Amino acid sequence: MAPEFPLAELTDCSVFVSGSAARFANGLQLEADSSNFAACMNEVARRADSGLLLFLPADLAGLATDWKARLLDAANAQDARFFFGDYVWRDETGDQPQTVRQDLGDLTEREDWGPAWAVRIEWLKEIGGLDETHHKAAFYDLLLKSWGKQTRTHIGGALAIVPAPKSDAAEQAAKSKLFYPGRGALGGFSYLFMDKETEHHTEEVFYNFLKREHAWLEGARTQTPPNPPMNGGEPEVRVSVVTPVYNRASFIGKAIESVQAADISDWEYIIVDNGSTDNTRDVVRDYAAKDPRIQLIENDRNVISVSLNIGVRAARGKYIAQLDSDDEHLPHTLRMMCEHLDANPTWGLAISYYELMDVDGNPLPEFGVIKHEQYNRNNILRRDGAGALRCWHRSVILEFGGFDEGELGHYGEDYDLVLKCGEKYEVGRVHHVCYRYRRHGDNSDVLRSSEMKIRNKTLARLRALDRRRALNSRAGSTDHSMVQDTRAGSPDHSMVHDSRAGSPDPAGR
Repeated sequence: MAPEFPLAELTDCSVFVSGSAARFANGLQLEADSSNFAACMNEVARRADSGLLLFLPADLAGLATDWKARLLDAANAQDARFFFGDYVWRDETGDQPQTVRQDLGDLTEREDWGPAWAVRIEWLKEIGGLDETHHKAAFYDLLLKSWGKQTRTHIGGALAIVPAPKSDAAEQAAKSKLFYPGRGALGGFSYLFMDKETEHHTEEVFYNFLKREHAWLEGARTQTPPNPPMNGGEPEVRVSVVTPVYNRASFIGKAIESVQAADISDWEYIIVDNGSTDNTRDVVRDYAAKDPRIQLIENDRNVISVSLNIGVRAARGKYIAQLDSDDEHLPHTLRMMCEHLDANPTWGLAISYYELMDVDGNPLPEFGVIKHEQYNRNNILRRDGAGALRCWHRSVILEFGGFDEGELGHYGEDYDLVLKCGEKYEVGRVHHVCYRYRRHGDNSDVLRSSEMKIRNKTLARLRALDRRRALNSRAGSTDHSMVQDTRAGSPDHSMVHDSRAGSPDPAGR
């Protein structure tokens, strides 16, 4: 426990301690193994019986002004189960306020909820506590069990003060190459680098959430995509590559040349320009003048999903292969993706592995090959994607009405369509690198706000939950057995019980 731990502010609370914090003489020592966060939480709930359980990390440097009044006001005014707030990083240079956004309904383990938070003890006991078996995902288990409409409440200000994290410049440089928001050492990409046990625990926690929500999908998909394409007529080429582009004059030529290097010739390349103000259109016109398989469509509405849909509607291929304007295919990409779709009639979509490259096209070996190996139609709902390249049956895109041009027009439109496809058809994996994903300072992932990205992905997930419930309802799905789950908490921590907060009647989601 840190020397500055604010014990004086907890005099009217019961303080439970574990790990090295158990040396605190006035604390109530927990018998549970300090490495099993779920067991510690469950023991506190049993011994305290009622009120609020406040988790405080062992390195806590202080509690914010009026923290207790805000927490109790929120608990007494809301029928919530889980309470969180902003926090402060403190170091020798001073205090750095950190804002925790309001609950957006996030389903992943990667959202930041702050280092200190509270939960209603009566509710925790009502649900049977946390699963002590999958203890490396205990906190995620708590988040998903508290998930619901207005069940996770921001207290309206800061709650805790903790030491600012220390990380070297090399680590920060590595993180910056990913450009994805989220909790974890590598932000939203953290799940790609979990150890196997943590990944297993996390998956089990999420699968049980889906089962509780009647959104778990069983079995393989057996339907086959419409063929010929739904707008009538036979495809005129085997595959159409579609790229939306905006102000990418320095990269679009590399994308075009990567397609031209394909080891098959039965393709067309449709590039939809979104009103570029540089010379992107001139670059594309120069290539199109020399290669009739390349087509430029000029669209002045700069919305990614609109341009994707324009390209899909204009395409003459049986399959649609996506390519971002700053990324590249490999020579075997189109052949390999088409061969896999040809050989697997229930696949609506094929997705390959990819590698990261820098602005000059040099590989970024520190991340290796990005495989998304844990993809399945259920696990995809907690992941930020399934990989690249995505190669679709054109008829499947049209069947689902194309890419969402409304709320997901600028981000998450492809993720949304992957979810829809996986609910009806198989999403097949091509276990080869078929895509090169360029990371650079002008990458669209850098320019979009982290809140917009999380909000859009969450919206796509919530819509998918509703569709899955409807599918299971129509299929007369039976109740599923529940397994519980968990997240690793700090082995050194204290839990504060305050019995003054009222508790509402238990309510369902």
